[in-house]
Amino acid sequence: MHFDKRIPLMIELGFSESEIPRLKKYIDLLWASNEELNLISRKMTFEELIDNHLIDCLLPLKKFPHVKVAADFGSGGGLPGVVYAIQFPKTTYHLFEKSPKKQEFLRKCQAIAPNLKVNGEIPLDLKDIEIVSARAFKPVDVILDMSRNYFAKGGKYFLLKGRKEKIDEEMALAQKKFKTVTAQIETLHSPLLEVERHLVLIP
Repeated sequence: MHFDKRIPLMIELGFSESEIPRLKKYIDLLWASNEELNLISRKMTFEELIDNHLIDCLLPLKKFPHVKVAADFGSGGGLPGVVYAIQFPKTTYHLFEKSPKKQEFLRKCQAIAPNLKVNGEIPLDLKDIEIVSARAFKPVDVILDMSRNYFAKGGKYFLLKGRKEKIDEEMALAQKKFKTVTAQIETLHSPLLEVERHLVLIP
C-alpha cells in the first residue's frame, strides 16, 4: 500500500514511529470521507493524497515548536491540524473550520486524536494560543486581520505556503496593513515533487 511505502520518509521528516498507526487511521478516515464531503478533491488518487498533501504537511514538521496550545485556521480535512495533533499528543489543538460538514468530519477525528478541539469562526483574540498553523488558506494579510488582536499581542504563525513570488506579494500587502509585521521565509524541499514550497514564520 502506498501509505506503507512512504513510512520511512515520514519518519525521516520527523514523524514519530509510535504514532504511525494513528496517522494511518486518520488517512484512511480522510480517504473514506472525501468522496462524500469533498474534503480535498474527489478527483485525487490515494497516492496524490499521500505525496501531495500528507508528505507536504510533514516537510516543516521538525520546525514546529513544542507548545501546550495551538490553533489551525481553515482546517478543512485536517491537513496539517490533525496530523500535527497526532504527532504532538500533549498539545491541545484547536481546529477552526466554518463548514458544518467539515466540522462534523473533524469531530470524528477526535476519536483518533482526543487532544483536538473543533471550532467554527475564528475569534479576533485567541486566548492561550501559542502558535497558529495554516495551509492553503487565506493570504497573509487576511490571516492577520482575522486574528488581529492575537497578532497585536505578539502572536506566532506557522504558515505553509507555495511560490515565493506569491508570498512576497502577500507580505507586501500585509506590511501595508500591519506596519510591524515581519516574517522569516524558509524554503522547503520536497523529495517527491518538483514544486515550490515555503514555510512562513511570523514573527
